[in-house]
Amino acid sequence: MKPSRPFYAVMMTFWMVFLAMLAMVFTYAPQGGVSVAGLNLFAGASLVDAQLTAMAAIGFSEMAESVVFGLLGGLHFGAAGLLLFAMLFCVFGEEDEQRDARPLSEGAAGCAAVSSAITIVIGLAGGQIGELLFLQLLALAGLVLIALAVIKAESIETSNKADDVAQLDDVIANHAAANAAFSARLANLTRREFQS
Repeated sequence: MKPSRPFYAVMMTFWMVFLAMLAMVFTYAPQGGVSVAGLNLFAGASLVDAQLTAMAAIGFSEMAESVVFGLLGGLHFGAAGLLLFAMLFCVFGEEDEQRDARPLSEGAAGCAAVSSAITIVIGLAGGQIGELLFLQLLALAGLVLIALAVIKAESIETSNKADDVAQLDDVIANHAAANAAFSARLANLTRREFQS
């Protein structure tokens, strides 16, 4: 059974928000947070401490650390954006647009995979694996499940269409056979009339 469009909307919205929050952690936590409307968000987040320690142990400069965190944040923002368009195509799109949701959801999972790989490599090289890696792997697992759900929905749609085409072919064949039999009977009657 194909899941409903609201199910896809809720599932994809959750992972979009999750990815956007991870991207903001990568972007603002290493700088001590960001101040918005008098609120100090992502300040002192210990999520990036293990990553900072690993990069310091490797010998990254502050500029290199900023580039790595910017890259990781950008990958998560990119994954969230791809997931947004996948959701719009899958939930609100027609049949052609729904087929375009598959490569977008796979692209989002690819961005999360690259980000997780970078974090794993830096964490292992620096001897520090933190909670951030768990959150990234959780996001990757969620995006892979979304991509698999979109692929499954597409295959169900294709098989349903194939069944509809087969049924239509049967109707056409039956109609043609019935008309052929009627035409043959009519021709036979006409031939008898001419012979008599």
